[in-house]
Amino acid sequence: MIRRTRELLQARTAHAVRIESTSVVHGLRKDGVGSTNARDVRDALAIAYPAAVFTGWTAAALHGALYTEGHPAEIWLPQQRSRKDIIIRTGRLDEADIERVLRRRATSGPLTAADIARHSTDDEGIAGFDQCLRVDDYDRSVTTQEAVLAYLDAHPGFYGGNRVRAVLAESSTGADSHWETYSRLAVHRAGLTFFTPQAPVPGTGYHVDLGDGEHKIAIEYDGGYHRSIRQQRRDIRRWNAITGREWAIIRVTSETLTGDLAAFITRIESELRHRGWTGPPPTVPRLILPASATAKPPTDAADQTVASGIGGRIAGHDHRNH
Repeated sequence: MIRRTRELLQARTAHAVRIESTSVVHGLRKDGVGSTNARDVRDALAIAYPAAVFTGWTAAALHGALYTEGHPAEIWLPQQRSRKDIIIRTGRLDEADIERVLRRRATSGPLTAADIARHSTDDEGIAGFDQCLRVDDYDRSVTTQEAVLAYLDAHPGFYGGNRVRAVLAESSTGADSHWETYSRLAVHRAGLTFFTPQAPVPGTGYHVDLGDGEHKIAIEYDGGYHRSIRQQRRDIRRWNAITGREWAIIRVTSETLTGDLAAFITRIESELRHRGWTGPPPTVPRLILPASATAKPPTDAADQTVASGIGGRIAGHDHRNH
């Protein structure tokens, strides 16, 4: 159970409160000692602010988007408030833009994706937007590109609309993780836009993260989730099937994208030239990664580009929807 700290202090000493409960957000604690999670934070904020509407990354998590952790909780309130480590937005918010999700009030899918886009200044905004577009195993997504575009068209004065449209232009429904988004951005910004997300490999039943069907080249992000023995066996079967169709697989890791992008693009160009491509030389792309992606060394067990074949102040922000 989560309760206000001042209520707990009415029945217990300050020492007892500290050792018998855990702080969730400033001023609210839950019974017992242990860690807190995103649901605890949402529950605490719903107690602290009954009129709150969850927005941004927090709303995306409620809607079912993946890779939303690592961000302060975000809420909208009708009046400005301030609370440590919580983003509180104000301004106009129409009832039509509010949905009830998992018993909590949250912004609608299109507005949630737009909020992530407009309140970001780096490529994590595109990665988060991609996760709002991602279709899950039950054919569900937080929103669609068409729905966000329709929302912008219906709200011509939407604050940050140009930024949202820019993110929308680089978005894709085919990214399973932030790093897959960053991989695509690097390749496309280099000028190699003919690599398509989730490209099918004919005759195998498999899709690759990025693929050029004409030259039979796949670019695959290799993250930490590929480290289990079971997953390695699946990958080997998959790679054998793909290379058996004369495709080359170029694998990319987080270190590739945070390190020498020029070498990565050169590797792709080399494979393309070997397979008959005569296009103009690609450029070295620029990625604007969030601090969380570059603040510490990547944790991948094998952080290197590997080739097979030839060769993702906090209070007081104005929401302002219109």
